[in-house]
Amino acid sequence: MEKIKLFRTIRPDGSIKVGSGIEIDSAGPTAAVLQDVAEPLFSNPITGECAGILVFPDDTNGEYMKAILISPGGASGPPQHFHPNYIEEFTIVEGEFIFDYNGKELVLKAGDQLSVQKNEVHTFRPTDKYDINTFVVVVRPPGMLIELVKTLYGLAHEGKLNKKGEPGFLQAMALAKKLSDDTVFTMPPPIIQKIMASVFAPIASWLGYHAIYPEYIEDGFWFERVEQYVQEPSKI
Repeated sequence: MEKIKLFRTIRPDGSIKVGSGIEIDSAGPTAAVLQDVAEPLFSNPITGECAGILVFPDDTNGEYMKAILISPGGASGPPQHFHPNYIEEFTIVEGEFIFDYNGKELVLKAGDQLSVQKNEVHTFRPTDKYDINTFVVVVRPPGMLIELVKTLYGLAHEGKLNKKGEPGFLQAMALAKKLSDDTVFTMPPPIIQKIMASVFAPIASWLGYHAIYPEYIEDGFWFERVEQYVQEPSKI
């Protein structure tokens, strides 16, 4: 089966970073979903993840948004968190994910679904059984998930996250202040985060840190940083 190479990193000089990106089957389930991606794919060169928007909030009068996430086997996934104001509906497209959900560990495979309600603690990570692991998520209402993911991925492309894909302290404080009603990480405890953010977020802002960076939201950034689609078998 022919392979498609996706989201290889583009260097500042326009060359492709050798070893970056991931291959999927051209006739596989992930490729089929990608036909409906509505804007450039955006990637995290540290974790190897790639994401894209399938349905924008504007297309649903703000009722929901829909996105795809592709992860290589063994990727770490996000820290444990919850969302105070929206629901996430996950459908596994390919591969296998472990969801830590309300204190339980669930293994979800292609075709499985999981609905995470408001304030339910969760995280996810792909297992190491498959090279490609993909899910589609519907977020009701949309919240700031697009902006958050693009900001973190953009910071990763510019070398502003650590080797685990985590922001530094002041960047984290800027995010915590802005996202306190959207995405709340469980460690440190939320009340401690609020106190710390109230003290340090103004300092972070004064030093030039932002919760959301407009340049990372623009399509042009991702066209310049990420090779979007290669239809020939990879030779790397």
